[in-house]
Amino acid sequence: MASETYDYESFDNTDHTMKQIADAIRHKGYGKDVREAIAQGMESYDRTSGELFKRMNKVEEKTDQEIEARKKGDGNLQGQIDDLQERCQKLEDRVKQLRKDNDDHEERLKKIEQLLFGSETITVTDPTDDIKASQQAVEISDTDDTDDPVSVVTIN
Repeated sequence: MASETYDYESFDNTDHTMKQIADAIRHKGYGKDVREAIAQGMESYDRTSGELFKRMNKVEEKTDQEIEARKKGDGNLQGQIDDLQERCQKLEDRVKQLRKDNDDHEERLKKIEQLLFGSETITVTDPTDDIKASQQAVEISDTDDTDDPVSVVTIN
């Protein structure tokens, strides 16, 4: 059997690596130093495992949050598809409203053109001629929901 050498220096309470603690457990000559090395080893293990458990819990929480987000449709393809469909629907609704507004404007423009140009045409042979007093003037107004009424005077 090989002879073992023991270390009789005291094992202080400073931060030691796990390798130093293992060596102290194997080679310290006094029981109190061996017990101190064992205690420090367990404390170091507890700190390390505690940190690892904290990290694992954070990873699990983050994973659970990601799973919940995916179930809700956030951050995944289905969520993006739903968001795009909603945006497309809003755009379609806006286009419908703009078309309706355009149709309303087109109808109003037709009324204005009819008021301005009517079904009769006036031929002016001499632009310096004044309108005769015997001619009759009729005022036609077009009002809608806006505050911009259109009035036209036609001469018959």
